[in-house]
Amino acid sequence: MAKLNHSLFDLKSNYLFSEIENLIKASGHKEIFNLGIGDITIPLSPYVIDAIKNASEEMKYENTLQGYGSSSGYDFLKEAIVKNDFENLNLTKEEVFITCGSKYSIANIIDLFSKDNLIGICDPTYPVYFDSNIIGGRKENIVLLPLLEENNFEPIPNQKLDIVFLCSPNNPIGTAISKKTLKKWVDFALENNSIIIFDAAYVAYIQSEDAIKSIYEIKNAKKVAIEMRSFSKTAGFTSLRCAYLVIPNRLTVKYENDNYQLNKLWNRFVSTKHGGVSYPIQKGALATFDPQGKKEVLEIINQYKENTNLLKNGLKSLNFEIFGGGDAPYIWCKTKNSLSSKAFFNLLLEHKVVCIPGSGFGSCGEGYVRFSGFTKKETINKALSQIEKI
Repeated sequence: MAKLNHSLFDLKSNYLFSEIENLIKASGHKEIFNLGIGDITIPLSPYVIDAIKNASEEMKYENTLQGYGSSSGYDFLKEAIVKNDFENLNLTKEEVFITCGSKYSIANIIDLFSKDNLIGICDPTYPVYFDSNIIGGRKENIVLLPLLEENNFEPIPNQKLDIVFLCSPNNPIGTAISKKTLKKWVDFALENNSIIIFDAAYVAYIQSEDAIKSIYEIKNAKKVAIEMRSFSKTAGFTSLRCAYLVIPNRLTVKYENDNYQLNKLWNRFVSTKHGGVSYPIQKGALATFDPQGKKEVLEIINQYKENTNLLKNGLKSLNFEIFGGGDAPYIWCKTKNSLSSKAFFNLLLEHKVVCIPGSGFGSCGEGYVRFSGFTKKETINKALSQIEKI
């Protein structure tokens, strides 16, 4: 008789964002002012789209036809990533792996490790870190790292952990971890033979002077850290699905009497479980590094930054206590009148405004909601008008 993975029953009945979508539909409102969305609302760069079209056209001709690509990605994109995103950090293309979105990378990287590891996950957090470890049967080995106002919403290393997930800039809070705190984590990992899984999906939005863009800017981080980035938040590839992770050659884990390179183990893993990202999409990602592509992508990022700033100032004018919004297009907002996250969400939804209840990201998110700048100025202004009426 077939048996189910019992860990699936330890998950919440619905994935957070699917649940929000269901509640929006159930509200019956014909018009919704969605400030909860983490998806794109501005069309992609025309230059990037043309690159995807041209790559698709290549499939019409025998001399440019592309068959199966490498599961780890095409060299042309890996070389561009090393040159543009990690300049002067001495990485090689063999240390870069192209994947079909950061969610894939986050949910699967943990399969390289034993179920016996103690896993540190921030609270509040992007749900995939937590859920993927639950599915993997690690529920009892998860250690929550509270992100609180009194510690500037930064995770503090204060107990033994084998693997820790760090997100900077943070989703949902919208703040970047300071270089000082990240150095503490690197030193901690070196001392405890731990691994840091560093999610930098929102790196393009960093503005704080004390924040760094790559964890590899910290000395010896290549010995302990895997870094993940995404074209979804940088260039709008949310439906196109393209991201990458870096696993340095120096990153090893001891097993029995030998040290094994995680780079080689991941390469073996994806050779079996990942068919690779399509050639046209990787060509589109490559175009984001061309001068014209960079220019157009930056214009889109700046629009989202402007939208976030408009929302931030609007919430401030309504006397909300807010955090974030500078290093990522998310604003972490305290609810009014001591309402719970869910009650505040329901109140706004009654008035056609959508946010994300902070409790959906973890127990330390209770009393907060997340607003997103991934929307249009018109939507923000109408939503603020509705909130003012409340």
